[in-house]
Amino acid sequence: MSQNDDNAKATKGDIRSVRQEMRALKTEIVEELKRHFDVTVETIRHDLLGANKDDIEVLKDRVTRLEDHTGLIRR
Repeated sequence: MSQNDDNAKATKGDIRSVRQEMRALKTEIVEELKRHFDVTVETIRHDLLGANKDDIEVLKDRVTRLEDHTGLIRR
């Protein structure tokens, strides 16, 4: 099909070609979305692990202060 003739009818070959291009583009988009999803999940996972570690450290500090304050454990 000619690039300049907007009124020309599309052939079956033209339609097949467009469909193949659309499938290829769809595949690209899906792969890109998967990559973004994987990065987002990994970021969230990392953030949650860090937050959990921070919470554990805070609790350890509180227990240590309570032990020191009450004299339960001599250091």
